[in-house]
Amino acid sequence: MTQENQDQSAGIRELLEKVVLLEQRIDKIEGQLDIAVQGMVSAQPARYHSEQAESHSDEDVFVDKGLIESNIFEYGLAWFGSLVLLFGIAFLSNFARNYLSGPLASLVGYGAVAGVFFLSWYLRNSFSHLSFMLNLSGHLLVYYITLRLYFFIGQPVIPVKGIVVFLLFGVVCFQSYLAIRRNSELLATIALILILATALFADATFVSLPLVVLAAAFSMFLFIRFKWWRLMLVTLVLVYLSQSIWLMNNPVMGNPFGTFSTHPFNLLCLFIYGAIFSLVPMIKQDTRFPEGLYSATILINGISFSVVLLLVAAAYYMAGYVLIFTLISALCLFYSIFLKYRTSRIFDPAFYAIYSFMALSVAVYGYSKLPDAIWLLALQSLLVVSWALWFRSKIIVVMNTILFIGIMVFYMAFYPPVDKVNIAFVIAAFVSARIINWKKERLTLKTEMIRNIYLIALFFAMLFALYHLVPKQYVTLSWTGAAVFYFIMSLILKNIKYRWMAIMTVLLTGFYLFFVDFSNLETGYRVLAFLFLALISLGASLYFTKKVRKKSHVEVEQSN
Repeated sequence: MTQENQDQSAGIRELLEKVVLLEQRIDKIEGQLDIAVQGMVSAQPARYHSEQAESHSDEDVFVDKGLIESNIFEYGLAWFGSLVLLFGIAFLSNFARNYLSGPLASLVGYGAVAGVFFLSWYLRNSFSHLSFMLNLSGHLLVYYITLRLYFFIGQPVIPVKGIVVFLLFGVVCFQSYLAIRRNSELLATIALILILATALFADATFVSLPLVVLAAAFSMFLFIRFKWWRLMLVTLVLVYLSQSIWLMNNPVMGNPFGTFSTHPFNLLCLFIYGAIFSLVPMIKQDTRFPEGLYSATILINGISFSVVLLLVAAAYYMAGYVLIFTLISALCLFYSIFLKYRTSRIFDPAFYAIYSFMALSVAVYGYSKLPDAIWLLALQSLLVVSWALWFRSKIIVVMNTILFIGIMVFYMAFYPPVDKVNIAFVIAAFVSARIINWKKERLTLKTEMIRNIYLIALFFAMLFALYHLVPKQYVTLSWTGAAVFYFIMSLILKNIKYRWMAIMTVLLTGFYLFFVDFSNLETGYRVLAFLFLALISLGASLYFTKKVRKKSHVEVEQSN
């Protein structure tokens, strides 16, 4: 029995060895076949590869065309068909009024809409997108048929406008409820648009404007709750557009266009819109928000608010807008302080601070009128620079610089000179330049451009102010005194820029002396002007020559 087992084991080993040899031979044959196939492929002409590429590209195009056709049939035709159905049922409702009484025609319309809702419910599982589009069409049709119970019809079905407005509001509320329940931003957007439409259709101050306020508040609620930022932006624009249409006497309802609606309730509602959309900077950042959403919202709200405010002020408050803009300035200033400590974004508090100072400028203008208001505006720039230091905001400094230079150029070009205004520009330019140089690290100003602009403004404002401040025979002496002031400042501050301002002032003074004063001044004043200018020029030359030589001597000794 032991011998038999040994014979079986030997047979198995022999069989395994043959299997291994067979596998090795098969591997060799497969390797030779692969080499042959590769050689055949490489020997094919280029035409073969081009044909293969064309066949692949045709196949890809076929797949893309299939996808396009699928999208067109599933989505495009669903939109188109729903739109056609919407108009069809609307025309059916109007057609029924020609043969039926008003209530029966409305019932026909409501029955057709019920059929649309039933079809949407029936297709909800198998054709979800088509079901969704039919559902939207049904909601629009319900609103339209309800609207036609009183509006845009010869014989109203319900003769009391207030009842129909209430029914329209109920339809919109139900749509809003469904939008929240289904988490549908599109349905919510339609509901908000219909709220604003209802406000215009109502054409009554204490109904229309509260509905617009409600739309603004509801959009902000949805933005906070569901992060629907697109809906919020669309509503923001439409709210201010609706207010503008209302101010133009609501021509949507056939009223004469351009006759301003002057009810003071307009201003209150405008402030409420602005306050509601100003809450956006307080909303916590979310990954679903695009970059720049906060800045875009603040800018759109600010611009829209300003445009509508101008319409309101022009319509009703031309005699008392100073108090309005003063209030706006105070509110925005306090809100900018709140945002400074509430948010980490730099632009948000800076914008409200800038808007506050712009409103304050309008109030100053209304209080003093031009040109008296200009000296207050010039001094106001110092307040703005101080505020920018506190906020560490380069944006405020840049905007203030642009406004300051613009006001100064506008004043010098178009208004007769006033001494207190001229002096205010000199003081504001000098102090602003010093503050910016003193705290440039706090303002994160990496260049000297802003400060140089203020120094250039100081240079021209000083010459302009002295020219109109002193008698003509003393202009040369006063300009020379300004050069002395610049030289002293360069020594105290160890700043070469003031030295260059002094040199430029001396050159301009010499030019003025030779080409203007030389023929106009009496001999005594002329001699005094020449001697004083020469004394200052030579003294400055001797001082700085001595200083340069001393500095060169020290450098030579240090090198040795």
